[in-house]
Amino acid sequence: MERMPSLAGPQRPLLPFVATQPLVDHHCHGVLRGGGDLAGLLNEADGAAAADGTPFDSLAGLAFRRWCPPLLGLEPHASAAAYAERRAELGDDEVNRRLLGASGLDALCVDSGYAPDDLLSPGETAGFAGAAAFEVVRLEQVAETLARSGVRAAAFPGA
Repeated sequence: MERMPSLAGPQRPLLPFVATQPLVDHHCHGVLRGGGDLAGLLNEADGAAAADGTPFDSLAGLAFRRWCPPLLGLEPHASAAAYAERRAELGDDEVNRRLLGASGLDALCVDSGYAPDDLLSPGETAGFAGAAAFEVVRLEQVAETLARSGVRAAAFPGA
């Protein structure tokens, strides 16, 4: 039986192999059609994400401020106002191309069940990344749609 290469050794033969593997985001959401409230998008939870109530000072906000502004031609940790101004200058399509294109993803599995009217389709979202798109279907939404249309529980599997 062949032994798996060790990650602990000085040669680390497995790391170069891992580095060449295609990246897949196995569960993401589509991109907002018109930008949106940056502070509100940094936190899916109800309430503030940071002790002082500023999402840009939360852990997610600090990571966002470090990595995203340079992709738009700004210094790391640029102010929220400077970032918003630069986004407006570039326009939504160019911002999407820069941010998603830098991700290095080969495929996105996009959950289209979260606020689908405000989001780009899985194909549109993945297109900005230059990646393949796959749709994640939320079974609870399928069940709700069937129930609203009058399908009874016994007929659910066939429907």
